[in-house]
Amino acid sequence: MRRIMILLTIVATLAMSATSSFKATKAQTRNQSSKVQFTEAFIFPNDCTNELMDVSDTTTISCHDQQRADGSFSEKCEIRQDVNATGQTTGITWHGTATCEDDFVTADSCNFSFSNRGKVHLISGGRAVNTIITFDDFVRIQDCVMTADQHLASFDCRGAGNQ
Repeated sequence: MRRIMILLTIVATLAMSATSSFKATKAQTRNQSSKVQFTEAFIFPNDCTNELMDVSDTTTISCHDQQRADGSFSEKCEIRQDVNATGQTTGITWHGTATCEDDFVTADSCNFSFSNRGKVHLISGGRAVNTIITFDDFVRIQDCVMTADQHLASFDCRGAGNQ
């Protein structure tokens, strides 16, 4: 969850800074695209093996921003990750990819929504269990008050496993 919140914060910060610079141009509509790549490491639970995983990934975030004449701002991002993970208890190693779609819409700094939907496919070598993690996050701020804050993750465990 901490990793998701960090990504949400990065996207929101980029979007809010772009919003203020766009307003100064008084443009009717302004479009902008950006791409960034970084690596990270973190610990994440695996409900399929009931253990923590040491995870490392290379993340590429591609975004398209649009500032409208009415001051509203929309940003759509695609997040792709190349993921490696190792179970701390079982020693199972997984490799896989993740794809997430983010959508950030704002009228101003006190009224915006953010959604993130994605899947991570972690494939193990041999007979160990494969893990598919699905994320669904939604946050809404209205009049500077959080009115929705939903963070869901589900695990689809496939294969015989070696426990």
